[in-house]
Amino acid sequence: MAEKGGIKFLKYYLQKLKSFFFLKDILSFLLFFALSASFWYINALGKERETVITIPIEFVGVPKNISLDFNAPKSLAVTIKDQGLKLFSYSENDNNPIKIDLSRKFYKNGEILITHEQLKSSISRRLLSTSSFIEVKPDSILIKYERLSSKVLPIELVSSIEMAPQYMYSDKIQVMPNRIEVFGPTSILNKLHSIKTSLVRQTELNDTTILTCKLSPIQHVRFSSNEVKVSLFVEQFTEKKMLIPITVKNCPKQLLIRTFPAFANSILTVGLSSFDALTTDDVTVYLDYNDLKVGKSTKQKLKMSINNRHISTMRIEPQEVEFIFEKK
Repeated sequence: MAEKGGIKFLKYYLQKLKSFFFLKDILSFLLFFALSASFWYINALGKERETVITIPIEFVGVPKNISLDFNAPKSLAVTIKDQGLKLFSYSENDNNPIKIDLSRKFYKNGEILITHEQLKSSISRRLLSTSSFIEVKPDSILIKYERLSSKVLPIELVSSIEMAPQYMYSDKIQVMPNRIEVFGPTSILNKLHSIKTSLVRQTELNDTTILTCKLSPIQHVRFSSNEVKVSLFVEQFTEKKMLIPITVKNCPKQLLIRTFPAFANSILTVGLSSFDALTTDDVTVYLDYNDLKVGKSTKQKLKMSINNRHISTMRIEPQEVEFIFEKK
């Protein structure tokens, strides 16, 4: 019973409170209060006020051979004065950094001073025409720097490339540039002999491809360029059969060495673009006199060399021949 009485008591007072707020006089009072607050707020925004905005700093134009001491401040606290409404336009989220160009300020003393007037000039260009500059903190910036050593190093390609069936390289892989200038402490540069690329991975490669490849970063070292172009020249291949004469190298002038047979059948793997241009001068099949064991054997395994970069593989038949010596 007591619980039901409490609920009725609460409902009674809630009804009274609701009736009170919906009385005509109370509604008029609340409306007048809201209008007064709005007029006061608009009036306050029309008056001049001071505020502090934070503007980030970005140093640009720093040569690769210069290392800055980044203990310098990352932002500026700028006090400005303007009407309250216009101060809303200075939102921290919309503040792009002030760019301070250091491209022509590096001398031998190892320090750069950005003066108060220079900061004020850069800041003023960012302000509204109605805004007044009051002060900036810090009022100047002292930047310390050191010059780095330099060295020119070759680019080392790191790759994992798989050709599609019946395809091969039609030319050497090209890396451009193939050498770059690097900057860093002498102790580090003395240990470097090349700059490696990031991994170039290609599978089922069946066409000439040009890639942009990043260089693998090295701590405390800067590169004159952070990327290179890698060109992979690819074409279909076929096989070409040729009859190649067997020659003898390093043979004394007073001797003549005859081989049986005198020619070898060769099967060459070559790109389609070079098929018709191949001649017997592009490969060599030979015996080396220094390998021959006089009196112990009349047979010797043939050697071969490829003189044309467009030929990828070569097979010969027979692989060994008989030979005899004759005096001239």
